Amino acid sequence: MTEEVGRGTVLAGRYRVIEALPSDLDGVSVWHATDQILDRPVRVRILQSGAVAPALDAARRAALVTDARLVRVLDVGMHEGVGYVVSEQITGASLAQLVERGPLTPDQARAVVGEAAAALEVARRRGVHHLALRPSVVHVSADGRVLVSGLAIDAALLGTALNDPRATSRTDTVDLVRLLYTGLTGRWPLERDDDRSVSVQPAPVLDGVPVPPAEIVAGVPNDLDTLCAVTLGPHEDGPHTPGELVHELEPWGEIRVGRAAEEPDEPTGAGGAVAAGAAAAAAATDRPAAPVRVARQSVRSAFDELPAGAQRPGTPPPAVPRRQGVLPATVAPAAATTAAASSPAPAMYPPAVPASLPPVAPAPQAEPWDDGPTFTDDPFAFVEDEPETGRRFDPTALVLVIVGIVVLVGLVFAARALFASPVDDREPGTGQETAAQEDPATEEPAAPAPEEPAAEDPDAGPAPVVASIRTFDPTDPAGERVENVELAVDGDPSTFWFSYTYNRPDFGGLKEGMGLELALAEQSTVSGVTLNVNGTGGNVEVRATTAEAPTEGELLASGTLSQDTVLTFAEPVQASTIVLYFTELPTNAAGQFRLEVTEITVS
Repeated sequence: MTEEVGRGTVLAGRYRVIEALPSDLDGVSVWHATDQILDRPVRVRILQSGAVAPALDAARRAALVTDARLVRVLDVGMHEGVGYVVSEQITGASLAQLVERGPLTPDQARAVVGEAAAALEVARRRGVHHLALRPSVVHVSADGRVLVSGLAIDAALLGTALNDPRATSRTDTVDLVRLLYTGLTGRWPLERDDDRSVSVQPAPVLDGVPVPPAEIVAGVPNDLDTLCAVTLGPHEDGPHTPGELVHELEPWGEIRVGRAAEEPDEPTGAGGAVAAGAAAAAAATDRPAAPVRVARQSVRSAFDELPAGAQRPGTPPPAVPRRQGVLPATVAPAAATTAAASSPAPAMYPPAVPASLPPVAPAPQAEPWDDGPTFTDDPFAFVEDEPETGRRFDPTALVLVIVGIVVLVGLVFAARALFASPVDDREPGTGQETAAQEDPATEEPAAPAPEEPAAEDPDAGPAPVVASIRTFDPTDPAGERVENVELAVDGDPSTFWFSYTYNRPDFGGLKEGMGLELALAEQSTVSGVTLNVNGTGGNVEVRATTAEAPTEGELLASGTLSQDTVLTFAEPVQASTIVLYFTELPTNAAGQFRLEVTEITVS
């Protein structure tokens, strides 16, 4: 029935098929089309044979997952007995095209796979898994956005079915690490029973497992090399969910690219699918790419503050010794300089990789072995950070100056009040002074005047002092971003604690809110809370309760967040714990929906 669908076909009276696009799945044809109702370009997959009904059902489930990094499914249906899935147009080169010229820099690979892992973690929490990840389904658009296609659909077409949620999460996580391996080396670590069609050359195998990336390419950081070696090893080690992999990879830089390759979904003229694939590959291979700036986030690693010897579940153990030397260049060599990489992995003993493995782009035989391919000629090579003309304003210095002036003025008034006598402010010769001299008896009642400070409320209690702080998440007993939460009360406005980043201010629709619990040193009278936040918007509620019941008790104060958020209670309260419950996230200077708290003060 595939002959019925071709150029000019109108599916469901709405989608006009224009041009064929490459497809790496048997029984599936991909087309560039136009939505005639909304007048926009779309991508249509025609399911010609195989598990059509399960694939359509998987597409409907994938459509319920909303994330900017997942290709949106717009429509699913049947047309004259043929199944079709309509999705948004995919722009940018795929990972398979990006590594044709050589491996990515470690920073590139970390960022691309980190974004893909974050997207699949959102899907996992919705009960949807990919289960068919490969280099052709991960794309990087011209504006630096990572797009993952084929969520759930490709697995249904391939007949992949795993009922155990832990096994499905582990499968996606291992495949993400395979993508990381591909980005670092230009090779795909193929499984023996893997029936996926992958255009990338297979990775060398030693004793049944892929050779660590540092044995193929020089300059791979220790953490990435160990992560690949352990996760792809013979045991069930390494991260088990995409979320755990995100923790292993963060922080990563912001991807900013030009047109690294032609948009794969653009029509290619009369050449059809073959010409489309050739044009995209040629663009990714031959065209000089626009440079990429990586703006490192001013955050600390989530695991820098762990006690010595502590490991997060899924963290790989220390790397094993490696062979001396580096394999011959198996990808096209780039520039002579090697991009900077943190903690390059050392080589320890001679190489022992089978020489029969096919190279990605063989180098001339007369050339001697070199130190491996370099990274400076990547399709969108990262460059060193430079000062940004649009860097966001840092209010720290201004706040310190204002606080210093206020303190100085307060000290002046305090000194005057302390050392001035009660009659020092009276003008000599006034009636009050004369009356005091004429009637000495009136001096006696004036004696108790210095005792006025005793009129303070004896029940006021000690000043509140924050003894500890912790995060809490109603959906996760472990809390959110428990690492480095003490930075929110360390007295240093240059450091801050931050939450996860979400795609919407309502926590991406994943939960009602999250919060911080402040434990005071002792029962104290509290009249207000001040929050210093990097960002604006959102909403916070203050209650004298605990993390176990964050919405119970009297609402003491609430308001919108800003750089200096002062929340004053209508009446002071006696409390030993104060809960700040955030029901909506603010927007930081980078336009992200996340909470960044530099300091919290209880008064």
